[in-house]
Amino acid sequence: MSIKKHITDTMKKLYQKKYISIRDGNVSFKPKNANFFYISAGSVKKNEINEDQIIKVGFTGTNIYYNKSYKYKPSREIDLHSLLQMDPKYHNKDTFVVHAHPPNLISYIGINESKELKTVKNLFPELNVGKIGDNVKFHEAGSLSLANDCYEKLINHDVVGMERHGSLSIGHDIDKIFEDIDTLEFYIDIALKSKY
Repeated sequence: MSIKKHITDTMKKLYQKKYISIRDGNVSFKPKNANFFYISAGSVKKNEINEDQIIKVGFTGTNIYYNKSYKYKPSREIDLHSLLQMDPKYHNKDTFVVHAHPPNLISYIGINESKELKTVKNLFPELNVGKIGDNVKFHEAGSLSLANDCYEKLINHDVVGMERHGSLSIGHDIDKIFEDIDTLEFYIDIALKSKY
């Protein structure tokens, strides 16, 4: 399967499971030892996304570049993805970054008050979803401050909650990332229904 098809299939699957809405969410992938990554385009319908809407982004040092005259543009969260994809820690690994908006997870974290996502493991100690980092504070979507906070909170973890925004995951196996989001949604749904 091509990399671009892998990303489009993931976006469609996230939409079908209602972990993103029709124009939300983004996915990127960097092959191991590569100085480029692919990212889903912004402002496109995620349930209909196609391979033309996956953008290749090159990088040298801390600079990124892509075809600015192409009809589609990368997601506005490109800074968030690029900081993680360019980190030397991930250079020799296939790396996926997935930003979703799972409704139960957002509800658990809270809208007016913030609860740490990692506290779900206090309710369900057997939960196997990798290492959950501290929540990313609320920042404007697409902002550099959001990208920096996401980088700091996720770099040594597998998933973080983003206040009033969603989730951010990183790993080499897209199926495991999806499974973790699905597992969190399942158990958080139980917690919310039980009014823990």
